[in-house]
Amino acid sequence: MKRLIINTIAACLLMLVSIGAFAQSESEMKSFIKKANQEMIDLIKEGKYESLDKYYDVDAVSMPNFRPAENGYKLILNNNLARQKSGFKILDAEKTTTNLIVGEDMIVDIGTYTKKVLSPGMTEPRVDNGKYLNVWKKDKAGVWKLVAETWNADQSPSAPAIKGQPKPAGTPAPNPGVVPVDGKK
Repeated sequence: MKRLIINTIAACLLMLVSIGAFAQSESEMKSFIKKANQEMIDLIKEGKYESLDKYYDVDAVSMPNFRPAENGYKLILNNNLARQKSGFKILDAEKTTTNLIVGEDMIVDIGTYTKKVLSPGMTEPRVDNGKYLNVWKKDKAGVWKLVAETWNADQSPSAPAIKGQPKPAGTPAPNPGVVPVDGKK
C-alpha cells in the first residue's frame, strides 16, 4: 500500500512538472507572437517590406482582404512594394491575439487588428478594423516562420453601417499596382 501511494505521488508530480513545462512553453510562444507581430507592424509602418523576409517562409501563402491569394514570399514582397510605390501606406496598426493554438512545431495565431491606412487618392486616412489568422511553423533550423496568413475587415468600407458598428471612414481604393513576380499582367 505504501508503494502504491509513493508511485501515485510520483506520477502526480511528474504530471505537474509536464504541465508546468507546457505552460511555460505556451507563455514563451505568446511572448514570441506578440513580439513578432509588433516588429512586423513597425517594419511595415517604416516601409521596410524587404526586412520582413526573416519572418516569412519562402513558400508562404498570403490571402489578403479584397485581393487574390499570393503564393510565395517573392510575390508577397513584390505586391507589397507595388502598393507602397502607388502611395498606399499603413500609418499605424495594432494586433491583439485572441486565441493561440500551440503545437510542437506549429502555432496558429488568431486575433483582431486595427489599422490606420492612407490609400492613393485619399486625403484623409481611414481606419480598418478586422480579424486575422496567422500560421507559424518551425523550420528545419528551428526558426519560426510565417507559412500562411489571412485577414479581412469586419466591414467593407463601401457597405452600409451595421447597427451598433460605425462605418469605416473613406472609400476603398482600387487594387494598386499588383503585378506577378514575373512582371506580366
